[in-house]
Amino acid sequence: MNAELLAQLTGATQANAQTYADPLNIAMVQFGISGDKQVAAFLATVSIESARLTQVEEGLFYRDAGRLAVIFPRAFRNAAEAQPYVGNPKALSQKLYEGYQGRGLIQLTWRKTYERASKALGYDYVGRPELVLQAKHAALTAAWFWADAGCAGPATKGDMVEVTRLVNGPAKLHLVERTAQYQINLTILGA
Repeated sequence: MNAELLAQLTGATQANAQTYADPLNIAMVQFGISGDKQVAAFLATVSIESARLTQVEEGLFYRDAGRLAVIFPRAFRNAAEAQPYVGNPKALSQKLYEGYQGRGLIQLTWRKTYERASKALGYDYVGRPELVLQAKHAALTAAWFWADAGCAGPATKGDMVEVTRLVNGPAKLHLVERTAQYQINLTILGA
């Protein structure tokens, strides 16, 4: 897959597609992500998780304590508790995820996930989580997560509901957008 095709399959700019085309090709081969339906589903997921290849780190800069309390009720009972974390993404990452917030093209989150990725891929993502921000590791951890979560089976069946659940849990975030990108991808791939 060249950068032009990746741009079409993710809605990314040509420049961002150029950055990620080779790393994604290598990672997809390594983890057996092949066949039109699986490729369409994987790249639809990558597209949405990374905001069309523009973001490889969860944005934790918030300006409003009330919004923080609403978004993260497990961490904050009210806006007053959230106030110290306004405009402080590093402290918020520590509070919410012990420093292991979402990173990569499919956002790795939580220390245990970084540990599993480290063990499976042979890189120290626990000691150096910033590695996951680099194109090679952003793509590699995305393909590893896809395989580790068992997304291949549902993707091959065209089941974006299950793929989304496996990636995002029961909230199935952005299911409509993922499914729309998946359908676009199938058309582009001629499937």
